Amino acid sequence: MEPVDDITIEKILERYDESRTIYADFMARQITLLEEFLKEHGPEVHSIQGRVKERDSLRRKLVHPDSHITRLEQVTDLVGIRIITYFEDEVDQVAEVIRKEFKIIDAVIVDRGELLDPERFGYRSRYYNVGLLDDRLRLIEYKRFKDFQAEIQVRSVLQHAWAELETKLGYTSRETFPKERRRHFSRVAALLELGDSELNGIKQFIRPYQMARRTEPDQRTIKPQETFDQVALTDFLQGNSLVKDLDARLATIFRTDTVFSEAFVLQLAENLGQLGIRHLTALENELRSHRQAVLGIGKQFSQRDAQKDYASLWQGISVLMMCYALATTSEKADQLLTHLDKTAFGTLLERDMFGDDLERW
Repeated sequence: MEPVDDITIEKILERYDESRTIYADFMARQITLLEEFLKEHGPEVHSIQGRVKERDSLRRKLVHPDSHITRLEQVTDLVGIRIITYFEDEVDQVAEVIRKEFKIIDAVIVDRGELLDPERFGYRSRYYNVGLLDDRLRLIEYKRFKDFQAEIQVRSVLQHAWAELETKLGYTSRETFPKERRRHFSRVAALLELGDSELNGIKQFIRPYQMARRTEPDQRTIKPQETFDQVALTDFLQGNSLVKDLDARLATIFRTDTVFSEAFVLQLAENLGQLGIRHLTALENELRSHRQAVLGIGKQFSQRDAQKDYASLWQGISVLMMCYALATTSEKADQLLTHLDKTAFGTLLERDMFGDDLERW
């Protein structure tokens, strides 16, 4: 088959220039759908990234000697989306969501191990060319995306790191590297793949333990003087009447509600450790002693920024504000406050605006 002529290439590029905005809209809507589907049915993912193909990149694709593209619709990667999972086994879970919620046009699994050498370790990346299902295309806001496609790639964090490092180091083809250097890449790939496997094992041990403790609160007793872990702290934040009361009052002050965040609990546990609070009894006593300070900090902040709307606060926000109250009276106040400032208050809340008032509490 003859290569595509220059006139055809220019017509394709001109048409792409005219329609690039709608492709950007298509990408944004696909990402929104993926976020909604994964929130409902899939694992929590590290990130979802998207891009619309640059004009120069499209030109290079069209002028390639092996290209026989004569229509813009034949280009399947004008919209690219990358989903990065925390764990390798979650790649399959995300893939299942994609297969259920989108029209699969094509699917490919690239095994980096095969590309490096058949007997060596490597990584797999999943690629799906997808379109919208007919039911969704019947909706007025999606009708204009008929025949549109997006290329979705799914990788774990470590798989993504390996692919990015390969590109950064220029390892795009094994034939261009001496044999001894290829062996170095293979060893790194093996270590990263082993890391993915070990992280999966750790997760499979931790998650059932956490779920068992959270779903059977009436069947276990937390000893007040027992050093608490993340699960025990979560139970305390969600079940302690004082925490719930103070959180509710703060939510009223900020005209929002509270939501749970596992990452926030981890940060909070570290903050309490920095302040020397390692037992639930001590935590409840300090919170009771500083309840007025907790509410005072909240009121002061809300008065300074009364026009701002807050999406939500984290459950246990009252405990974090208690930490600030304790930190200001410590001999290591500057160090502790700097550490506390790294903790996210909520989806929109910042501390900087009321930092000067903490000493009053």
